[in-house]
Amino acid sequence: MKLLPRFLAEDDDEDEEVEGRAVEAESTHSVEIASSPKPLHWGWTVAIAAGAALPRLLYLFVFTDPENPGIRRYGDVWHHWQIAYLTKEIGLTAPDGPRLWDLKGLDYFWGILHPLLMVVVFDLTGSIDIVLDRLVSLAFGVLVVVLLFHICRRYWGTQVALGATLIATLLPTSVMNDASGMIEPLGVSLVLLGVWAWPRKGGFWAGLAFGLATMARAEAWVFSLGLVIAAFFRREGWQQRLPLLAGFVGVMLLYMKILQDKTGNAIYPLWWNFLANAVGKWEFVPVSPSQASVRPVLGAALILAAIGLGWCLVKRPPSYMLLTFGFGYWVFVAGMLGFTSYLASWVWWMPITRVFAFPYVFAGVLVSLVLLWWAPRKFGRRVMPLAWSGIVATLLLAQLAWIPIGQVFGPSEAAWLAVKAESIQLGAWYNQAPYIGHGLAVPPDRPDITYGLARFGGVEGKHLVSEMYDPFAYLPANYSYVDHQAVVTTLFECWLGDTDIRLIAVPAGDPNFALLQQSNPSWFVSLGSMPEASWEIVGVSAPRPTASDCEVARSAAH
Repeated sequence: MKLLPRFLAEDDDEDEEVEGRAVEAESTHSVEIASSPKPLHWGWTVAIAAGAALPRLLYLFVFTDPENPGIRRYGDVWHHWQIAYLTKEIGLTAPDGPRLWDLKGLDYFWGILHPLLMVVVFDLTGSIDIVLDRLVSLAFGVLVVVLLFHICRRYWGTQVALGATLIATLLPTSVMNDASGMIEPLGVSLVLLGVWAWPRKGGFWAGLAFGLATMARAEAWVFSLGLVIAAFFRREGWQQRLPLLAGFVGVMLLYMKILQDKTGNAIYPLWWNFLANAVGKWEFVPVSPSQASVRPVLGAALILAAIGLGWCLVKRPPSYMLLTFGFGYWVFVAGMLGFTSYLASWVWWMPITRVFAFPYVFAGVLVSLVLLWWAPRKFGRRVMPLAWSGIVATLLLAQLAWIPIGQVFGPSEAAWLAVKAESIQLGAWYNQAPYIGHGLAVPPDRPDITYGLARFGGVEGKHLVSEMYDPFAYLPANYSYVDHQAVVTTLFECWLGDTDIRLIAVPAGDPNFALLQQSNPSWFVSLGSMPEASWEIVGVSAPRPTASDCEVARSAAH
């Protein structure tokens, strides 16, 4: 504390120097002049990283169950884990591989970077624990904080950088989401890495980072392309534009070639996450009155963010790449959630979820900019104590977000323990004769149970077969099992034989499975039920048709 006055005095000198560079940059239109603050000791980066990591590690290992990101709240965490795990177990050595692998057909839906990264982590650690997913997410969340510090310091000095860093470090939504295992921190950190690299490391490395970001998150296609275009808005810095374009286009061409080869759609993540979903391809329920009631709030946020984005692109201050990303993120989130079919998925706790995590961090940057940069220049340095009081007050007010976070995620622990227990039981049934070593057919929509089976139940992923690809799923329109029992039964026998299935998890209320069991009772033996999952577990031993019988049945069904 005795060093604080000296430290703040040095910061004041530095801030004045940064302001002078900013003014000179505006008058000379030079990116480089405005982006050369005094270098800091590497200990600053270590301290910022450690400070950001501490609350996230405490949340992960002390205040929550590391194995439970949130049953039925953050199910995507298990899904991301499942894609990485099954890619390791099956996809890399598949006949049409190497490729990503999933039980629900969403293998390329989010991107390829996170699954491949987690395959490496699984191999290096020798573990498949979902805690590794959460630690990777946490690490990239910490990187977001570190990059924000250095970017803010470059343009507005250490005071603003510290204020923005403090908010980003302690925002409950950032702490929770960074430690959740969601993949937003990976995408955001890569975009920020491009923003950080753009004026000082050359355009190529910025383009490379923007390109890699698209492999991590679908929305990064929008952000990265937008920032590459925005880089061309300034009259200066033309020497960096071609390397920027080369880095970005090189990564994107490779990525799009992979997507085209594996999915038949070169923009698959962008298409299915936004272009198709925005018009309701996957949202089959109408927007309710309560969901529609949030439109005015999101509309106001959209208008304010659009004004900020427009100002950045017209005025183009030295910091405009960061400001463009932040305001653009708000425009994207408010527009997609408020004015497309995504509004049908709105729940009351949506504002604390991953989609708002970085927008809140950027709002913290703006608060710090107003209080610690604009206010002192408007009213003099005497307002600095009051400005820092505003930062503290903002943080204290933000801590109220822990209340809804606890209300939403706290009750999920009981559900997770039930899932874990049922996964262990299913593993026990599987690991007995005559089922062990053969195929286990499961519904496609429970990656949490996939995790429980692999982590606690002793069932390797290579034995799991998705019921999403069973014969019932591929019957032509108006070709029902009831009307064509002989053909479809033969198809099912062929599927059982081709996949070596001996154990089936039958979802409750499935009419096709019910009719199959009723028509062929000698094939099946009931082992028990999984109430939490609403599955009935049955052993199956069906006669295996000849190859010609299977071919005849397939021809009859098409």
